[in-house]
Amino acid sequence: MKILQILEESPSLDFTIPLFEFVDDKKNEILIFTTKPSYLNWFDHEPKKLFTNDKSITFATSVDTLFFGSVLTRVIKYVCRNNRDNLNNLLSKILRKCINYFINNISNPVKYFEIFFDGLPDYVFIDTRNDFDNGKINKSIFKWIDQHSLKTIGVPVSSYTIEGTKWGPVTPFGKLEENERPVKNFPLNYEYWMASEQKFVVEQLGDTPYKSVGYTGVDDKYIELIKNSENKNTNNSFNILLNVRHFGSSRNFGPAAGKYIYEDILNFFITIKNCMEQNNTHKFNLIIKPHYYVNFKNFHKILKRVGIKNYKFIRTSIYQSLENIDLVIGMHTSVNLISILYSKPTILYPQILTKKLMEQDLKSKNMYTKLNGYCENENEFKEKFNMFLDQKIRLEYSNEDKNHISKFFESSSIDKIMADLNL
Repeated sequence: MKILQILEESPSLDFTIPLFEFVDDKKNEILIFTTKPSYLNWFDHEPKKLFTNDKSITFATSVDTLFFGSVLTRVIKYVCRNNRDNLNNLLSKILRKCINYFINNISNPVKYFEIFFDGLPDYVFIDTRNDFDNGKINKSIFKWIDQHSLKTIGVPVSSYTIEGTKWGPVTPFGKLEENERPVKNFPLNYEYWMASEQKFVVEQLGDTPYKSVGYTGVDDKYIELIKNSENKNTNNSFNILLNVRHFGSSRNFGPAAGKYIYEDILNFFITIKNCMEQNNTHKFNLIIKPHYYVNFKNFHKILKRVGIKNYKFIRTSIYQSLENIDLVIGMHTSVNLISILYSKPTILYPQILTKKLMEQDLKSKNMYTKLNGYCENENEFKEKFNMFLDQKIRLEYSNEDKNHISKFFESSSIDKIMADLNL
């Protein structure tokens, strides 16, 4: 089989990488192509390192479709390595926009794909989140997909999306006011995949085929493959992974959506700093896994203001982030569910976003409030922080929480998908 993945945002890789780990790359050709100029927009490393095995899977970017020489291609990728929110300098932002405009208008992705596959792919994977840029490069790709009626599958971008409220729109692109294909409609031969049944998405899809396939990243088969080694920390060194969201200037709550503001992030770090100071017999190391688009300069300013020094940022998949982690503390994000399923003791930091989403979705409420690490307020968070420092309690709680969250996920999604696609 020949598989092409069109990648606009990095979260869908958390679904496809676990699947591709088990696909025979000698019998199947796989190309993961991003419409961004560099994977360093999202990762601290080359994307091949997302695999635990040495896989002969090709990663390409929009820069590769310019068909320049290798030296100039590398230079452009390096210049474009920062994501859109990491540029505080006005001239840098202008330069980035100019380069992206240049790439978008002279790139030839279709030619690149047909050369790579020596023809057409059997399957095209795209993101289900409607984040695709409505630019020339995507229009040419979608036109090509429709022209050849290529089997196109929308893959999940998170382990769980709330089911109890209507959100959307469910389209490839965020813009609805345009009428011409492919802006408003999915490709002709399209199938929408969900990690779990979302009735309001199904309602919006109408006659568009869909399937509930589970989430490959929490499949027992994949968990076993990348199961973390025993913690090697000594001398009371205590590694805490922080799953932190980006923030904006206003809350902007909506159905299945919400935003953090500066004060939320500031209070989050202040509370953690106070907890560490009250337990100063431990040496705490903070490993911060940010949302894939954050402004690191602003985060460094917050950490400096709070007085936290012993920290580092890590930009990789959630699976790669869990090695040698003693405790996970998360603001509201679905990756907290993943850390729990990987037997990592996890505390959910109390904030308004979680409460708002639970009001909209009963299933979310059942998932979160029954966890040992769920906290109603900051006082409860501080109590549980102290409790989770005890290794026996962490082990007991993490096992109970894993068993609880496991009830909400399928355990054999990888084998089912591979059988369905004849991989």
